[in-house]
Amino acid sequence: MTSQRIAVLVALVLLIPLTVALPLTTLASSHPTTYTTSAETTLTSTSIVLRTYFGSTQGTELVQTPMNLPPKAIGFMAPEGKCSYYTLPVTVTSGTVLNLKMTSTNPANLYLLPTYVFQTSPDGCSLVGGAILSASNFTAYTMHWTAPENGTFYILITGPNTIIILNDQGSTKPVQQDAAITYATSTETNFNDYSSTSTTTYTTTTPDAPPLYLQPPTLSSLEIVGLLITCLGIILVAVLSRRRV
Repeated sequence: MTSQRIAVLVALVLLIPLTVALPLTTLASSHPTTYTTSAETTLTSTSIVLRTYFGSTQGTELVQTPMNLPPKAIGFMAPEGKCSYYTLPVTVTSGTVLNLKMTSTNPANLYLLPTYVFQTSPDGCSLVGGAILSASNFTAYTMHWTAPENGTFYILITGPNTIIILNDQGSTKPVQQDAAITYATSTETNFNDYSSTSTTTYTTTTPDAPPLYLQPPTLSSLEIVGLLITCLGIILVAVLSRRRV
């Protein structure tokens, strides 16, 4: 009986290294982590306000008034291949605006001259020399011209057998008249500064890390052989002890 107990004790002693060599399974985990940060932004701006103050008084000033020019018809009789001509003197003051519409039954020509002295081509259709403005071969034409100074100017029209009609399309002349005159008395400039502050908060959360499992190491072939030898030794001791009894 004592020998059996000794055999069991020896077997337990031999199995202790194997028991110690097998580690327990462990589990590792982490908790979510939250990070909070904030950023502050300040915006500044400046507005400019301009103010002008006006005053008024009674006085005389130049204004444009209608000229109301009456319509005019001009008829030409010219030999074949030649042109007749017609001059229309216009007395104006500086700033007078002439808006004259002309229509012709046959193509005609127009020249605006600063003098009544002029020379035409041999057929009488074109002008020799320069002109303030001109229009050639028109059947419909509107002359728009502003007088640069006081004086008399001349409208020269040339053409073959034709009828030309002149109509006023809103010609004006400057005149002095009593009126309420408005003028600037002073100006003012205001600078206004503005600022605004905004805060933005950012929150970042780190999620749970996946669980980690520690797997026990796999026994090597030498350890397996050693385990088998140990088991055989235990069995052998037990058999021998029983025979002796």
